Amino acid sequence: MLAISLSYSFIIRSLRRRPDWSHAAVGALFGLLGMIGMLNPSTMSSGLAVSTVPVVLTVVAAVSNPWSAVLSAILVLAMEAHLHTVTATSVAMVLMPVSLGLLYRRGGASLPKPWQAYALGVFAVTSQGLSVGMMFLLQARASPLLEAEAVTVWGVHALAAWVLARIVLDAQDRLNSENALRMHEARLRATVNAIPDLLCLLSRDGHFVEVLSGPDGNVALPHASLQGQSLHQLLSPDEADRLVEQISNTLQSGQTLNFEYELPFPGGGRRFEGRTHALDGDHGDEPLVVLLARDVTHRHAAAEALRTSELRFRSLLQNMDAVAVQGFSPDGRISYWNRACESLYGYPAQDVLGHNYLDVLVPAENRRDMKDLLDRMLAGQESLAPREMYLLHRSGREIPVLSGHAMVDAGGGQKEYFRFDIDLTERKRTEAELRVAATAFEAQEGMMVTDAQRKILRVNQAFTRISGYEDSEVIGQTPTMFSSGWHDNAFYESMNLSLAKTGTWEGEMWNRRKNGEIQPQWLHITAVTDESGAVTHFVATATDITQRKAAEDQIRQLAFYDPLTGLPNRRMLLDRLRYALASSARSQRWGALLFIDLDHFKTLNDTLGHDKGDMLLQQVAHRIQDTVREEDTVARLGGDEYVVMLEGLDSEREAAALQATSVGEKIIAKLNWPYQLAGHEYHSTPSIGLTLFSGHEVEVDELLKQADLAMYQAKSAGRNALRFFDPEMQRAVTQRAELESDLRLAILYAQFELYYQAQVDASGRVIGAEGLLRWHHPTRGMVSPAEFIPVAEESGQILPLGSWVLEAACAQLVDWARDPESADLTLAVNVSARQFKQQDFAEHVLGLLDYTGANPTRLKLELTESLLADNLDDVIVKMSALRARGVGFSLDDFGTGYSSLAYLKRLPLDQLKIDQGFVRDVLTDPNDSAIVKTILALGNTLGMKVIAEGVETLAQKEFLMENGCNSFQGYWFSRPLSAQDFMVYVHGRQGAHTP
Repeated sequence: MLAISLSYSFIIRSLRRRPDWSHAAVGALFGLLGMIGMLNPSTMSSGLAVSTVPVVLTVVAAVSNPWSAVLSAILVLAMEAHLHTVTATSVAMVLMPVSLGLLYRRGGASLPKPWQAYALGVFAVTSQGLSVGMMFLLQARASPLLEAEAVTVWGVHALAAWVLARIVLDAQDRLNSENALRMHEARLRATVNAIPDLLCLLSRDGHFVEVLSGPDGNVALPHASLQGQSLHQLLSPDEADRLVEQISNTLQSGQTLNFEYELPFPGGGRRFEGRTHALDGDHGDEPLVVLLARDVTHRHAAAEALRTSELRFRSLLQNMDAVAVQGFSPDGRISYWNRACESLYGYPAQDVLGHNYLDVLVPAENRRDMKDLLDRMLAGQESLAPREMYLLHRSGREIPVLSGHAMVDAGGGQKEYFRFDIDLTERKRTEAELRVAATAFEAQEGMMVTDAQRKILRVNQAFTRISGYEDSEVIGQTPTMFSSGWHDNAFYESMNLSLAKTGTWEGEMWNRRKNGEIQPQWLHITAVTDESGAVTHFVATATDITQRKAAEDQIRQLAFYDPLTGLPNRRMLLDRLRYALASSARSQRWGALLFIDLDHFKTLNDTLGHDKGDMLLQQVAHRIQDTVREEDTVARLGGDEYVVMLEGLDSEREAAALQATSVGEKIIAKLNWPYQLAGHEYHSTPSIGLTLFSGHEVEVDELLKQADLAMYQAKSAGRNALRFFDPEMQRAVTQRAELESDLRLAILYAQFELYYQAQVDASGRVIGAEGLLRWHHPTRGMVSPAEFIPVAEESGQILPLGSWVLEAACAQLVDWARDPESADLTLAVNVSARQFKQQDFAEHVLGLLDYTGANPTRLKLELTESLLADNLDDVIVKMSALRARGVGFSLDDFGTGYSSLAYLKRLPLDQLKIDQGFVRDVLTDPNDSAIVKTILALGNTLGMKVIAEGVETLAQKEFLMENGCNSFQGYWFSRPLSAQDFMVYVHGRQGAHTP
């Protein structure tokens, strides 16, 4: 068995690279064993011969190669033939073991490894049992002794077969293990040799224990042999010490450590990357470290070049003024923002980096579409071609840009996207200008373009319409084809001179149309020059002025005469007045201006209509003309204002005044006659202001102002009157202008103060107050409201002044609310009609209440009846809005205006206020007494409270109380007081019940 094992092992090891030869040698070995078995059979006691051939053939077929089994069987049969013992029995004894072995090889070899040992034993017992049984059966000498011998032979053969099979399998396993180890070692060696780096084992002190990859040609450590050398022999002391320290740290931590170092070389320094790893060893072995060193000079240089390239690229993008570049991540966060972006969109980089570009740049209405479009681009479904879009500036305005997008692979699967925006604002402006120019070229004015030699290049449709020529008839011709012959050479020389000096010419020209008609045109010619200043084209615009010239006479007429009355208008009057002043200076005679205004003319227009008003104006013009001399001028300034200019009066001022007065009285008398206006008889009166003039002592405009002021003085005197201009009147006007100016400053510098006049009940208890405005003028002292309130109304300053009063009143209510004695007081404030008519009046009052925190139920607004005469529905809406919040309303000066029960029942009023004019004479005038009683009865009937103002005597109060009045205001109780004095008054009065 030992010999067989050694022989088999030798064969398969020696011939492992030649499988065919190995199979043949194994077949020859086992065939030789079979032949030896045939030559040395065992003879039983019964004379039967027993051979080991079945054992050999079964084993070689079961655990070796089929071809080896076939060769062994052939050799055995050849031996039998040589011995002349070939029989059917001998052939069967060869074929049956081979067949059994091949059957086992087919099925047993597929079993799991642990089960194969057991299966081999079963196979050895089974196969040898069959072989021995057939051997004895074929020899047909069965006997009890033979059966015992058969069992013995069976056992011996089965054991021999199992042992032989195990020997063969063990030899095969050892060979397979050796082959696998050899292949693994070869792969490992090939892998190590393929690494372009130095791979070696180092001891703790830095000696090379083993070099796994040869150092020849290695850049990091270029030495022929490293085995046994020290790092200090190869590297500089500093670098060697760093490596030894790295080895020590690696052994202590047990982790893989990385490091970089640089070595000087004749060609320049090189950079290296190293990695150390502690090597596991048996207990007691010296600790070793695996060192992997790689020359990364080229890689480091490439990385540095890449970094430099990126910096150059970023610098290029950063300093590119013409293109705004933004970088953003796939989720839309801005990662890059160059200077052009800062200039174009107004955001510095630090304000937008990290923000979503959609929120920063894209208008809200376009964000969804833009996001969908970019999402498709990011997903690779479609590319985003450059396109025009509008993006947002920081100020909110939209900027037209041409946007392109690009993707950059940032490595590691990361992507960065860039957008490049070019500002199209200038281009859009240019395009718009071109569109405007194209539209303008086809405008209503005729246009013609020629080259520098005056050859016509292009005309528009308007030029064709004006000249009568089609464009095909004039292109290539010169403008001389339109010459009418009306202009001489001097005209054209002047035109050419102007074009040469200024590049333009404009003027009236008569040209001949295609039908021969001579047509007046207004021509404007402009020279177009290139960069050098040379003329390249001429552009002419032509306007047909036939109708304009025909209308000029009519326009000239209309410019100096009133179209309704045919009288001279203001312009002609001023011209004649200047001439009259010059004439008066020469003749030393006085002249006069009479400024005439019709009384209540607006009422006529509002009642009978504007057509009747026009009839009256025409009849007045005729009557004035019939009254004055032919050399006198009668002019209409507009509306119902007329001016009569008298010339050549007496040289003495008094006599001239008498003459002018006489004319004025005649005019008044004549204008007082009744008028017939389309079946309506109407009476009208004039108010006339008169001023005298002599020479240039007074300017023209000043004379008209004097006459105008005198006319207003006549109206103030009761109308239907004549008044001379008085210097005192001028001083009053000047004072009023100064007062208006001071009023503006007073509002600006808060020179106003609210005074408070108490309102009391029948017992004398203070129930509220009326806020009265006072003006502390810095130089004039206290200015009366009767003096400045009308000025504020007329100048419009009543609006800011009224707003201040309302705010001050609300603030006072808040102050009163802190004192129990004044917490329940109401505060009445007068509201002007102009202030109340403001569209947002109600919202303004409510806003002041909210701002100050005042109680709305303590605020009472006093309205006048004049406010209710216009747009009553709007008044009710505003009052209702304020009434809903608790604000009260009092109708001031009731009975003095156009009182109407119709609006009293519609308005949400809380109180009627009897005017002091009725209260003053209530005890002496029966009419005033009756009016007061009626107002009190009306208030009680409508469920409204009534308060009387101007109560100055006890008798007045008692009369009012007897007739049902329970609220009073006047000097009998208190004068208007400052806020501080009023509170002293309240504290003193609340305990008393009678004045």
